[in-house]
Amino acid sequence: MKRKGGESFQNTKFTTGVRTGLLELKAAAETGVRIYFRYPAWLIADIITTPAWLVLLVLPILLFLPREQWTNQETLTMLFWGWIFWDIVSAGLWNFGNAVRREQQTGTLEFLLLTNTNRAILFSRDIFSRFISITLSLAYVYFFFTTIFGVQALILNPFGVAASLLVGLFVSMGFGLVYGALVLRFKNVGPLNNILQFILLGLGGAFFPVTSLPEYLRLVSYALPHTYAADLLRHYGMGTETLLPLPQEWAIMLAYTFTLLVLGIKALETVEKKLKRSGQLGTY
Repeated sequence: MKRKGGESFQNTKFTTGVRTGLLELKAAAETGVRIYFRYPAWLIADIITTPAWLVLLVLPILLFLPREQWTNQETLTMLFWGWIFWDIVSAGLWNFGNAVRREQQTGTLEFLLLTNTNRAILFSRDIFSRFISITLSLAYVYFFFTTIFGVQALILNPFGVAASLLVGLFVSMGFGLVYGALVLRFKNVGPLNNILQFILLGLGGAFFPVTSLPEYLRLVSYALPHTYAADLLRHYGMGTETLLPLPQEWAIMLAYTFTLLVLGIKALETVEKKLKRSGQLGTY
């Protein structure tokens, strides 16, 4: 009877924990979306800046390629998927750091951290509003590449594309949690995230396979999780060959995802404890 009662208690505790987590996630989502629509300038900025970013990014890349590549469907399709991958990676990287920084600036950070809410969920609210801007961006990207460049944006395996983008997002969120911990500790490390973003996208082969990089850089690329996320995305979207056997790439991606998320959550917890001991949690 004791054992059964103990098991029942553990099951109840687990169920309560899951329910609490889902409620916290719902509250974070609602807060993020409401804040986003509270400031119409954010929505207007997303509408205006997305096509500008497309032009600023795509045209210089094409200028560095031979002229015959400007109409090459494979090259243009890689740019298409590369841009989508960039948007997903950016959403994960920027989310937590921006949320922490905003609470610091408004003076509400210390009050929020007095609660027992899961820290990763607490600072995840921007990811939900970011989905709105991602939707706008995807519409722009599709129109831009199909209308101007005539790209046939076929998705050979929709489930595989969605899965690879989702895992790429969670990997980036792991990096974003570590970045959020740095923001919490050092207050403003904005340039670091910009540098990290372009390193991950460049060495990770977001726009072109890493096999086109010099050999000495490939060794670094093969150690990055984003390399395999981008590789899987092209495989499922375009039918290209993967760098490694498919099961092996998925195993690497899932291992990286779990490790980075755990590392990020632990980093946030460690920094928060140290700042509480020193009385610097609410300083800005």
